[in-house]
Amino acid sequence: MPTLGYIVESSTTPSASRFTDTVLLGRAVARGYGTLRISVLGGTVLALGRYHLAPAQASDVTLHRRLTGGRAAVSGDGFVQVSLTLPHRSALVSDEPLALAPEQILNRAVRGLLGGLDAVGVSSVYPGRDTITVARRTIAVLGLEIDARGATLVEASIALEHDQSMLPHLLERVDVDGVIGAAMVGPDDATSLVRELRRRPSIEEVATSIRRGYESRLGIGFVEEDALPSTPEVDDGFVHSRAPRPDLDRHGSIPTMLGLIESHARLAADGTLDEVMLAGDLLAPSGTIDRLESALRGCAAVRARLEAVIADVVRPPNDFILGVGPLGAIAEVIARGVG
Repeated sequence: MPTLGYIVESSTTPSASRFTDTVLLGRAVARGYGTLRISVLGGTVLALGRYHLAPAQASDVTLHRRLTGGRAAVSGDGFVQVSLTLPHRSALVSDEPLALAPEQILNRAVRGLLGGLDAVGVSSVYPGRDTITVARRTIAVLGLEIDARGATLVEASIALEHDQSMLPHLLERVDVDGVIGAAMVGPDDATSLVRELRRRPSIEEVATSIRRGYESRLGIGFVEEDALPSTPEVDDGFVHSRAPRPDLDRHGSIPTMLGLIESHARLAADGTLDEVMLAGDLLAPSGTIDRLESALRGCAAVRARLEAVIADVVRPPNDFILGVGPLGAIAEVIARGVG
């Protein structure tokens, strides 16, 4: 029977949550099993994916950059945050780290969440990509990260009493320059537990239901653990680690299955790529993106050469990028930007 630690935090902060998940990833590798952590981020939170550009200021909204990739989402009060840390990406179903193909990772990880939502009284589905839906309305947004050790983090922001239709309004307050690429979400595109149940379940009820979902659908055994000690709020630079840069003056953007992918580049005197920064709604191991951006430096800015470099770096099963369709989309967005 697979085992997970189990932590419930009624309130935390984005900075503390990132710190906790980083510690739990290391703990998962060291002891061979992970942790299911369920929490609430205090305040109004705009949660960027790992690869979005950050706006210069966040006004009265807390700007958060998740450790995981995926789309930008609303979090904070009115949402339940789920963090599933694992020693490797297949740990829920196998001792073999590469037993699951890249496109199967979220599919397996969210089965417990689907069971949890069912246990609380909401019938939901995982249609693929990075959302969970109820009658085609988004109720949860997902993220994925795999670090250099293979340790895996799956995140979900579940709408409790607010929902993702808040996103356009939040972006108007936070991102006046429009640097965050995000699809429009209307009231009919999103839902919440309160909307579906006609009542507000407590965080304890939601957490218990999610735990039961993992027990019933994946046969998980749980060990209750104490929350990590609180840490002082420190600006570690991670939130603004990707931000608009005037020197990267060649910009391309194309729609993908998840939303958008962008390239921000600078050309050298000989016309090759001097530097490239990818941004947007990407689901990929962070090391894959780092290696790809590094490999693109010095590459001729022509599509055939770009495609060859990308194919050489992004080699499943260890290196992959989900949600962009054929990898030629990455070459296309760079070529458009420099063209």
